[in-house]
Amino acid sequence: MKKFTVKCFAIIAFILFILPVTKVEAAVQLDERIYYILVDRYVNGNSNNDFQINIEDPEAYHGGDIAGIINELPKIKQKGFTAINLSPIMESTSFTGFDTMDHQSINENFGTMEELQTLVEKAHEEDLMVIMDFVLSQVDPDHPFASEEQSNGLLDQPLAGLEYSSDSINYIMDSINFWVDQGVDGFHLYVNESTDPQLVQQIKETLADKAIILDGVEYDGVSMNHAFHEEAVNLLKQPGQSLAPLLEDESVMDPEQVNYMESVLTNRFTFETVREGYHPVTRWKLATTLLYTLPGSSLFYQGLEVPMDNGKAEPDLRMAELNKADEEIIQHIEKLASIRNVSPALTEGDFELVDQAGALTVFKRTAAEETMYIAINNDTKTQVSSLEDIGSDMQLTGLLEDNIVREHEDGTHRIVLERESSNLFIVEQSTGMNWFFIALMIAVFGGFIAFIIAYNIKVKRQTK
Repeated sequence: MKKFTVKCFAIIAFILFILPVTKVEAAVQLDERIYYILVDRYVNGNSNNDFQINIEDPEAYHGGDIAGIINELPKIKQKGFTAINLSPIMESTSFTGFDTMDHQSINENFGTMEELQTLVEKAHEEDLMVIMDFVLSQVDPDHPFASEEQSNGLLDQPLAGLEYSSDSINYIMDSINFWVDQGVDGFHLYVNESTDPQLVQQIKETLADKAIILDGVEYDGVSMNHAFHEEAVNLLKQPGQSLAPLLEDESVMDPEQVNYMESVLTNRFTFETVREGYHPVTRWKLATTLLYTLPGSSLFYQGLEVPMDNGKAEPDLRMAELNKADEEIIQHIEKLASIRNVSPALTEGDFELVDQAGALTVFKRTAAEETMYIAINNDTKTQVSSLEDIGSDMQLTGLLEDNIVREHEDGTHRIVLERESSNLFIVEQSTGMNWFFIALMIAVFGGFIAFIIAYNIKVKRQTK
Protein backbone atom coordinates (compact mmCIF):
# COMPACT_ATOMS: atom_id res chain seq x y z
CA MET A 1 0.00 0.00 0.00
CA LYS A 2 2.88 2.34 0.86
CA LYS A 3 4.57 1.67 -2.49
CA PHE A 4 1.28 2.33 -4.31
CA THR A 5 0.88 5.69 -2.50
CA VAL A 6 4.44 6.72 -3.36
CA LYS A 7 3.83 5.87 -7.04
CA CYS A 8 0.63 7.94 -7.07
CA PHE A 9 2.43 11.00 -5.68
CA ALA A 10 5.20 10.50 -8.22
CA ILE A 11 2.70 10.43 -11.09
CA ILE A 12 0.98 13.58 -9.80
CA ALA A 13 4.32 15.37 -9.45
CA PHE A 14 5.26 14.33 -13.00
CA ILE A 15 1.98 15.74 -14.37
CA LEU A 16 2.21 19.00 -12.43
CA PHE A 17 5.87 19.86 -12.77
CA ILE A 18 7.36 17.94 -15.69
CA LEU A 19 4.69 17.74 -18.39
CA PRO A 20 4.15 21.06 -20.20
CA VAL A 21 0.98 22.90 -19.16
CA THR A 22 -1.20 24.26 -21.96
CA LYS A 23 -3.58 27.03 -20.97
CA VAL A 24 -6.61 27.20 -23.24
CA GLU A 25 -8.81 30.29 -23.04
CA ALA A 26 -11.96 30.51 -25.08
CA ALA A 27 -12.12 33.73 -27.07
CA VAL A 28 -15.06 35.98 -26.27
CA GLN A 29 -17.46 35.80 -29.22
CA LEU A 30 -19.66 38.86 -29.51
CA ASP A 31 -23.19 38.02 -30.65
CA GLU A 32 -25.27 41.05 -29.74
CA ARG A 33 -27.88 43.41 -31.19
CA ILE A 34 -26.41 46.70 -29.95
CA TYR A 35 -28.45 49.90 -29.50
CA TYR A 36 -26.16 52.94 -29.73
CA ILE A 37 -27.14 55.94 -27.60
CA LEU A 38 -25.85 59.49 -28.07
CA VAL A 39 -26.40 60.33 -24.41
CA ASP A 40 -27.07 64.08 -24.64
CA ARG A 41 -29.53 63.58 -27.50
CA TYR A 42 -31.54 60.69 -26.10
CA VAL A 43 -33.89 61.35 -23.13
CA ASN A 44 -33.76 63.97 -20.36
CA GLY A 45 -34.51 62.09 -17.17
CA ASN A 46 -33.10 64.48 -14.54
CA SER A 47 -33.50 68.26 -14.82
CA ASN A 48 -31.06 68.81 -11.93
CA ASN A 49 -28.10 68.28 -14.28
CA ASP A 50 -29.37 70.60 -17.03
CA PHE A 51 -26.30 72.85 -17.16
CA GLN A 52 -25.82 75.18 -20.14
CA ILE A 53 -28.87 73.71 -21.90
CA ASN A 54 -29.97 75.42 -25.13
CA ILE A 55 -32.17 73.26 -27.35
CA GLU A 56 -32.18 75.97 -30.03
CA ASP A 57 -28.40 75.71 -30.45
CA PRO A 58 -27.30 72.56 -32.33
CA GLU A 59 -23.85 72.80 -30.73
CA ALA A 60 -25.11 73.11 -27.15
CA TYR A 61 -26.27 70.51 -24.65
CA HIS A 62 -29.90 69.43 -25.07
CA GLY A 63 -30.39 67.63 -21.75
CA GLY A 64 -30.14 63.89 -22.42
CA ASP A 65 -28.63 62.01 -19.49
CA ILE A 66 -28.04 58.67 -17.79
CA ALA A 67 -31.29 58.95 -15.84
CA GLY A 68 -33.20 59.20 -19.12
CA ILE A 69 -31.55 56.02 -20.38
CA ILE A 70 -32.50 54.16 -17.20
CA ASN A 71 -36.15 55.03 -17.80
CA GLU A 72 -35.99 53.63 -21.35
CA LEU A 73 -34.24 50.32 -20.60
CA PRO A 74 -37.43 48.18 -20.54
CA LYS A 75 -38.46 49.58 -23.95
CA ILE A 76 -34.99 48.94 -25.38
CA LYS A 77 -35.18 45.35 -24.16
CA GLN A 78 -38.72 44.95 -25.49
CA LYS A 79 -37.53 46.02 -28.95
CA GLY A 80 -35.23 43.02 -28.97
CA PHE A 81 -31.82 44.59 -28.35
CA THR A 82 -29.31 42.78 -26.16
CA ALA A 83 -26.80 45.55 -25.41
CA ILE A 84 -26.56 49.33 -25.19
CA ASN A 85 -23.54 51.32 -26.35
CA LEU A 86 -23.14 54.69 -24.64
CA SER A 87 -21.43 57.57 -26.43
CA PRO A 88 -18.46 58.98 -24.43
CA ILE A 89 -19.69 60.03 -20.98
CA MET A 90 -16.33 61.25 -19.66
CA GLU A 91 -15.69 64.90 -18.88
CA SER A 92 -15.42 66.83 -22.14
CA THR A 93 -16.08 70.26 -23.65
CA SER A 94 -18.83 69.23 -26.10
CA PHE A 95 -22.12 67.32 -25.96
CA THR A 96 -20.76 64.50 -28.14
CA GLY A 97 -18.09 63.59 -25.60
CA PHE A 98 -15.50 62.74 -28.26
CA ASP A 99 -13.18 65.52 -27.05
CA THR A 100 -12.25 63.86 -23.75
CA MET A 101 -10.78 66.06 -21.01
CA ASP A 102 -10.60 63.47 -18.23
CA HIS A 103 -10.96 59.72 -18.80
CA GLN A 104 -11.84 59.03 -15.15
CA SER A 105 -14.80 61.30 -14.47
CA ILE A 106 -18.37 61.71 -15.75
CA ASN A 107 -19.54 64.82 -17.58
CA GLU A 108 -21.78 66.58 -15.04
CA ASN A 109 -24.40 67.13 -17.75
CA PHE A 110 -24.87 63.37 -18.03
CA GLY A 111 -25.22 62.49 -14.35
CA THR A 112 -23.24 60.96 -11.50
CA MET A 113 -21.22 57.84 -10.87
CA GLU A 114 -24.05 56.54 -8.70
CA GLU A 115 -26.48 56.94 -11.60
CA LEU A 116 -24.10 55.07 -13.90
CA GLN A 117 -23.92 52.21 -11.41
CA THR A 118 -27.72 52.20 -11.25
CA LEU A 119 -27.86 52.11 -15.05
CA VAL A 120 -25.55 49.10 -15.14
CA GLU A 121 -27.57 47.34 -12.43
CA LYS A 122 -30.91 48.00 -14.13
CA ALA A 123 -29.53 47.02 -17.53
CA HIS A 124 -28.28 43.72 -16.16
CA GLU A 125 -31.73 43.09 -14.67
CA GLU A 126 -33.08 43.47 -18.21
CA ASP A 127 -30.31 41.14 -19.46
CA LEU A 128 -28.69 44.01 -21.38
CA MET A 129 -24.94 44.50 -21.68
CA VAL A 130 -23.52 48.00 -21.14
CA ILE A 131 -20.74 48.99 -23.55
CA MET A 132 -18.99 52.37 -23.25
CA ASP A 133 -17.34 54.46 -25.93
CA PHE A 134 -13.67 55.04 -25.07
CA VAL A 135 -11.71 57.35 -27.37
CA LEU A 136 -8.02 56.56 -27.93
CA SER A 137 -7.62 58.35 -31.26
CA GLN A 138 -7.98 61.90 -29.94
CA VAL A 139 -8.39 64.08 -26.86
CA ASP A 140 -9.22 67.70 -26.12
CA PRO A 141 -6.20 69.98 -26.75
CA ASP A 142 -6.16 70.78 -23.01
CA HIS A 143 -5.99 67.12 -21.96
CA PRO A 144 -2.91 66.39 -19.77
CA PHE A 145 -1.62 63.90 -22.36
CA ALA A 146 -2.53 65.83 -25.52
CA SER A 147 0.09 65.91 -28.24
CA GLU A 148 1.17 69.21 -29.76
CA GLU A 149 -0.16 68.22 -33.19
CA GLN A 150 -3.81 69.12 -33.72
CA SER A 151 -6.23 68.09 -36.47
CA ASN A 152 -9.91 67.58 -37.15
CA GLY A 153 -10.94 64.39 -35.43
CA LEU A 154 -14.22 62.52 -35.16
CA LEU A 155 -17.18 64.73 -36.17
CA ASP A 156 -14.65 67.30 -37.48
CA GLN A 157 -13.84 68.73 -34.06
CA PRO A 158 -10.43 70.45 -33.67
CA LEU A 159 -8.67 67.93 -31.45
CA ALA A 160 -5.26 66.64 -30.49
CA GLY A 161 -3.81 63.18 -30.60
CA LEU A 162 -2.95 61.19 -27.49
CA GLU A 163 0.74 61.49 -26.64
CA TYR A 164 2.18 58.05 -25.88
CA SER A 165 4.55 57.50 -23.01
CA SER A 166 4.77 55.11 -20.08
CA ASP A 167 2.83 57.63 -17.99
CA SER A 168 0.03 58.08 -20.54
CA ILE A 169 -0.28 54.33 -21.13
CA ASN A 170 -0.51 53.72 -17.37
CA TYR A 171 -3.14 56.46 -17.21
CA ILE A 172 -5.24 54.85 -19.97
CA MET A 173 -5.02 51.41 -18.38
CA ASP A 174 -5.97 52.87 -14.99
CA SER A 175 -8.92 54.60 -16.68
CA ILE A 176 -10.07 51.38 -18.34
CA ASN A 177 -9.94 49.54 -15.02
CA PHE A 178 -11.74 52.44 -13.33
CA TRP A 179 -14.81 51.95 -15.56
CA VAL A 180 -14.62 48.17 -15.25
CA ASP A 181 -14.93 48.69 -11.48
CA GLN A 182 -18.22 50.51 -12.17
CA GLY A 183 -19.56 47.29 -13.69
CA VAL A 184 -19.51 48.01 -17.44
CA ASP A 185 -19.36 44.99 -19.74
CA GLY A 186 -17.07 46.29 -22.47
CA PHE A 187 -15.70 49.14 -24.53
CA HIS A 188 -16.10 50.56 -28.02
CA LEU A 189 -12.54 51.77 -28.66
CA TYR A 190 -11.93 54.51 -31.25
CA VAL A 191 -8.47 54.17 -32.78
CA ASN A 192 -6.53 55.51 -35.78
CA GLU A 193 -3.18 55.05 -37.49
CA SER A 194 -1.41 56.91 -34.68
CA THR A 195 -2.84 54.74 -31.91
CA ASP A 196 -0.20 52.63 -30.19
CA PRO A 197 -0.94 49.00 -31.24
CA GLN A 198 0.77 47.72 -28.08
CA LEU A 199 -1.68 49.72 -25.98
CA VAL A 200 -4.61 48.20 -27.90
CA GLN A 201 -3.17 44.72 -27.39
CA GLN A 202 -2.64 45.39 -23.68
CA ILE A 203 -6.27 46.48 -23.29
CA LYS A 204 -7.51 43.37 -25.11
CA GLU A 205 -5.39 41.08 -22.96
CA THR A 206 -6.37 42.81 -19.74
CA LEU A 207 -10.06 42.67 -20.66
CA ALA A 208 -10.11 39.17 -22.14
CA ASP A 209 -13.50 38.51 -20.51
CA LYS A 210 -15.05 41.80 -21.69
CA ALA A 211 -16.58 42.87 -24.99
CA ILE A 212 -14.11 44.93 -27.02
CA ILE A 213 -15.15 46.63 -30.29
CA LEU A 214 -12.45 48.42 -32.29
CA ASP A 215 -13.38 51.31 -34.55
CA GLY A 216 -11.11 53.17 -36.96
CA VAL A 217 -8.35 50.96 -38.36
CA GLU A 218 -8.05 47.21 -38.76
CA TYR A 219 -6.87 45.14 -35.81
CA ASP A 220 -7.40 41.49 -35.00
CA GLY A 221 -10.62 40.93 -33.12
CA VAL A 222 -14.12 42.38 -33.13
CA SER A 223 -14.32 45.62 -35.16
CA MET A 224 -16.91 47.93 -36.68
CA ASN A 225 -17.45 46.61 -40.21
CA HIS A 226 -17.09 49.77 -42.30
CA ALA A 227 -16.81 47.81 -45.56
CA PHE A 228 -20.16 46.15 -44.87
CA HIS A 229 -21.76 49.51 -44.09
CA GLU A 230 -20.63 51.08 -47.34
CA GLU A 231 -21.75 48.22 -49.58
CA ALA A 232 -24.96 47.36 -47.73
CA VAL A 233 -26.19 50.96 -47.85
CA ASN A 234 -25.34 51.15 -51.56
CA LEU A 235 -27.34 47.97 -52.31
CA LEU A 236 -30.32 48.50 -50.01
CA LYS A 237 -31.03 52.21 -50.31
CA GLN A 238 -33.10 51.38 -53.40
CA PRO A 239 -34.67 48.21 -54.89
CA GLY A 240 -33.31 46.40 -57.92
CA GLN A 241 -29.92 45.14 -56.74
CA SER A 242 -29.11 41.65 -55.52
CA LEU A 243 -27.36 41.24 -52.17
CA ALA A 244 -25.20 38.44 -53.59
CA PRO A 245 -22.10 40.66 -54.15
CA LEU A 246 -22.22 41.66 -50.49
CA LEU A 247 -22.67 38.11 -49.23
CA GLU A 248 -19.94 36.73 -51.50
CA ASP A 249 -17.34 39.26 -50.31
CA GLU A 250 -15.29 37.73 -47.49
CA SER A 251 -14.00 41.15 -46.43
CA VAL A 252 -17.52 42.29 -45.52
CA MET A 253 -18.76 38.96 -44.16
CA ASP A 254 -16.34 38.50 -41.25
CA PRO A 255 -18.40 37.15 -38.30
CA GLU A 256 -16.01 38.85 -35.85
CA GLN A 257 -17.07 42.27 -37.10
CA VAL A 258 -20.05 44.41 -36.12
CA ASN A 259 -22.35 45.16 -39.06
CA TYR A 260 -24.34 48.39 -39.24
CA MET A 261 -26.35 50.57 -41.63
CA GLU A 262 -25.75 53.90 -39.87
CA SER A 263 -23.96 55.30 -36.83
CA VAL A 264 -23.33 58.51 -34.94
CA LEU A 265 -20.50 59.19 -37.43
CA THR A 266 -22.35 58.51 -40.71
CA ASN A 267 -25.31 59.71 -42.75
CA ARG A 268 -28.70 58.31 -41.80
CA PHE A 269 -29.70 55.26 -43.83
CA THR A 270 -33.19 56.80 -44.00
CA PHE A 271 -31.71 59.89 -45.63
CA GLU A 272 -30.00 57.73 -48.24
CA THR A 273 -33.25 55.90 -49.09
CA VAL A 274 -35.38 59.05 -49.20
CA ARG A 275 -32.80 60.74 -51.43
CA GLU A 276 -33.27 57.86 -53.88
CA GLY A 277 -37.05 58.33 -53.68
CA TYR A 278 -38.02 55.19 -51.74
CA HIS A 279 -40.02 54.48 -48.61
CA PRO A 280 -37.63 54.17 -45.63
CA VAL A 281 -39.80 51.74 -43.61
CA THR A 282 -39.73 49.19 -46.44
CA ARG A 283 -35.97 49.65 -46.85
CA TRP A 284 -35.35 49.34 -43.11
CA LYS A 285 -37.34 46.11 -42.87
CA LEU A 286 -35.07 44.50 -45.48
CA ALA A 287 -31.96 45.92 -43.79
CA THR A 288 -32.91 44.70 -40.31
CA THR A 289 -33.73 41.23 -41.68
CA LEU A 290 -30.20 41.11 -43.07
CA LEU A 291 -28.57 42.43 -39.89
CA TYR A 292 -30.43 40.01 -37.61
CA THR A 293 -29.68 36.90 -39.67
CA LEU A 294 -25.97 37.28 -40.49
CA PRO A 295 -23.23 35.81 -38.29
CA GLY A 296 -21.81 38.09 -35.61
CA SER A 297 -23.17 41.26 -34.05
CA SER A 298 -24.97 44.32 -35.39
CA LEU A 299 -25.27 47.92 -34.21
CA PHE A 300 -28.30 50.21 -34.51
CA TYR A 301 -28.17 53.97 -33.96
CA GLN A 302 -30.89 55.56 -31.83
CA GLY A 303 -33.83 56.77 -33.92
CA LEU A 304 -33.86 53.94 -36.47
CA GLU A 305 -37.28 52.97 -35.05
CA VAL A 306 -38.75 56.34 -36.12
CA PRO A 307 -37.01 56.19 -38.69
CA MET A 308 -35.13 59.47 -38.24
CA ASP A 309 -33.85 61.57 -41.15
CA ASN A 310 -32.12 64.93 -40.77
CA GLY A 311 -32.34 65.53 -44.52
CA LYS A 312 -28.59 66.12 -44.84
CA ALA A 313 -25.54 64.17 -45.99
CA GLU A 314 -23.98 64.42 -42.55
CA PRO A 315 -24.28 62.70 -39.15
CA ASP A 316 -27.60 63.20 -37.38
CA LEU A 317 -26.92 64.67 -33.93
CA ARG A 318 -30.45 65.78 -33.13
CA MET A 319 -32.54 64.72 -30.14
CA ALA A 320 -34.01 61.23 -30.59
CA GLU A 321 -37.64 61.49 -31.74
CA LEU A 322 -38.79 58.40 -29.86
CA ASN A 323 -42.39 59.60 -29.60
CA LYS A 324 -42.68 59.20 -33.39
CA ALA A 325 -41.59 55.56 -33.53
CA ASP A 326 -42.99 53.51 -36.42
CA GLU A 327 -44.86 50.44 -35.14
CA GLU A 328 -44.22 48.50 -38.35
CA ILE A 329 -40.44 48.72 -37.88
CA ILE A 330 -40.66 47.97 -34.15
CA GLN A 331 -42.85 44.89 -34.67
CA HIS A 332 -40.52 43.65 -37.42
CA ILE A 333 -37.46 44.03 -35.17
CA GLU A 334 -39.20 42.39 -32.21
CA LYS A 335 -40.19 39.41 -34.35
CA LEU A 336 -36.63 39.06 -35.73
CA ALA A 337 -35.21 39.24 -32.20
CA SER A 338 -37.59 36.61 -30.85
CA ILE A 339 -36.57 34.25 -33.67
CA ARG A 340 -32.84 34.81 -33.26
CA ASN A 341 -32.98 34.39 -29.48
CA VAL A 342 -34.16 30.77 -29.83
CA SER A 343 -32.45 29.82 -33.10
CA PRO A 344 -29.12 27.94 -32.94
CA ALA A 345 -28.89 28.27 -36.73
CA LEU A 346 -28.82 32.08 -36.51
CA THR A 347 -26.61 32.36 -33.45
CA GLU A 348 -23.99 29.71 -34.24
CA GLY A 349 -24.81 28.15 -37.60
CA ASP A 350 -22.69 28.01 -40.75
CA PHE A 351 -23.43 30.46 -43.55
CA GLU A 352 -23.98 29.61 -47.23
CA LEU A 353 -25.30 31.67 -50.13
CA VAL A 354 -27.59 29.25 -51.99
CA ASP A 355 -29.59 31.08 -54.66
CA GLN A 356 -30.43 34.34 -56.37
CA ALA A 357 -33.25 35.11 -58.79
CA GLY A 358 -33.19 38.65 -60.07
CA ALA A 359 -32.66 40.71 -56.92
CA LEU A 360 -34.05 37.93 -54.68
CA THR A 361 -31.23 36.51 -52.57
CA VAL A 362 -31.47 33.33 -50.48
CA PHE A 363 -28.86 32.20 -47.97
CA LYS A 364 -28.79 29.35 -45.49
CA ARG A 365 -27.74 29.15 -41.83
CA THR A 366 -27.12 25.60 -40.60
CA ALA A 367 -26.50 24.28 -37.09
CA ALA A 368 -26.44 20.63 -36.00
CA GLU A 369 -30.10 20.62 -34.98
CA GLU A 370 -31.56 23.32 -37.21
CA THR A 371 -31.50 24.66 -40.76
CA MET A 372 -32.94 28.01 -41.76
CA TYR A 373 -33.27 29.75 -45.13
CA ILE A 374 -33.33 33.55 -45.26
CA ALA A 375 -34.91 35.09 -48.35
CA ILE A 376 -34.62 38.82 -49.10
CA ASN A 377 -36.28 40.11 -52.26
CA ASN A 378 -34.80 43.50 -53.09
CA ASP A 379 -36.42 43.38 -56.53
CA THR A 380 -39.09 45.62 -58.06
CA LYS A 381 -41.27 42.59 -58.76
CA THR A 382 -42.23 39.22 -57.31
CA GLN A 383 -39.47 36.62 -57.64
CA VAL A 384 -39.30 32.84 -57.22
CA SER A 385 -36.41 30.81 -55.83
CA SER A 386 -36.39 27.04 -56.48
CA LEU A 387 -34.39 25.22 -53.80
CA GLU A 388 -33.15 21.67 -54.32
CA ASP A 389 -32.15 18.83 -51.99
CA ILE A 390 -34.38 19.83 -49.08
CA GLY A 391 -36.19 16.48 -49.07
CA SER A 392 -39.61 15.25 -50.10
CA ASP A 393 -40.63 14.71 -46.48
CA MET A 394 -39.58 18.22 -45.41
CA GLN A 395 -41.27 21.61 -45.62
CA LEU A 396 -40.19 25.24 -45.23
CA THR A 397 -42.22 27.04 -42.58
CA GLY A 398 -42.28 30.83 -42.84
CA LEU A 399 -41.60 32.70 -39.60
CA LEU A 400 -41.96 36.37 -40.53
CA GLU A 401 -44.89 35.70 -42.84
CA ASP A 402 -46.99 32.65 -41.93
CA ASN A 403 -46.79 30.33 -44.91
CA ILE A 404 -45.62 26.79 -45.74
CA VAL A 405 -43.53 25.75 -48.75
CA ARG A 406 -43.82 22.05 -49.67
CA GLU A 407 -42.01 20.07 -52.35
CA HIS A 408 -43.12 20.84 -55.91
CA GLU A 409 -43.69 18.22 -58.61
CA ASP A 410 -40.16 18.74 -59.96
CA GLY A 411 -38.60 17.98 -56.54
CA THR A 412 -37.85 21.60 -55.61
CA HIS A 413 -39.22 23.82 -52.87
CA ARG A 414 -40.28 27.14 -54.39
CA ILE A 415 -40.08 30.30 -52.31
CA VAL A 416 -42.24 33.05 -53.75
CA LEU A 417 -41.64 36.55 -52.39
CA GLU A 418 -43.37 39.75 -53.33
CA ARG A 419 -41.27 42.79 -54.22
CA GLU A 420 -39.27 44.43 -51.42
CA SER A 421 -40.09 41.80 -48.81
CA SER A 422 -38.29 39.16 -46.76
CA ASN A 423 -38.99 35.98 -44.84
CA LEU A 424 -37.23 33.38 -42.73
CA PHE A 425 -37.98 29.69 -43.33
CA ILE A 426 -37.17 26.90 -40.91
CA VAL A 427 -36.81 23.37 -42.32
CA GLU A 428 -39.27 21.02 -40.63
CA GLN A 429 -40.81 17.60 -41.09
CA SER A 430 -43.67 17.94 -43.54
CA THR A 431 -47.09 17.89 -41.95
CA GLY A 432 -48.71 17.01 -45.28
CA MET A 433 -52.20 18.12 -46.13
CA ASN A 434 -54.18 19.33 -43.14
CA TRP A 435 -57.14 16.99 -43.72
CA PHE A 436 -58.81 17.92 -40.46
CA PHE A 437 -58.90 21.58 -41.48
CA ILE A 438 -60.04 20.70 -45.00
CA ALA A 439 -62.81 18.44 -43.66
CA LEU A 440 -63.86 21.14 -41.22
CA MET A 441 -64.08 23.71 -44.02
CA ILE A 442 -66.13 21.30 -46.18
CA ALA A 443 -68.49 20.66 -43.29
CA VAL A 444 -68.90 24.37 -42.59
CA PHE A 445 -69.36 25.24 -46.26
CA GLY A 446 -71.71 22.26 -46.81
CA GLY A 447 -73.74 23.23 -43.77
CA PHE A 448 -74.03 26.78 -45.04
CA ILE A 449 -75.25 25.56 -48.46
CA ALA A 450 -77.75 23.21 -46.78
CA PHE A 451 -79.02 26.08 -44.65
CA ILE A 452 -79.54 28.29 -47.72
CA ILE A 453 -81.43 25.51 -49.58
CA ALA A 454 -83.63 24.73 -46.58
CA TYR A 455 -84.34 28.42 -46.03
CA ASN A 456 -85.35 28.90 -49.69
CA ILE A 457 -87.66 25.86 -49.53
CA LYS A 458 -89.27 27.24 -46.37
CA VAL A 459 -89.80 30.67 -47.94
CA LYS A 460 -91.42 29.11 -51.05
CA ARG A 461 -93.80 27.04 -48.91
CA GLN A 462 -94.79 30.08 -46.85
CA THR A 463 -95.39 32.04 -50.04
CA LYS A 464 -97.71 29.34 -51.43
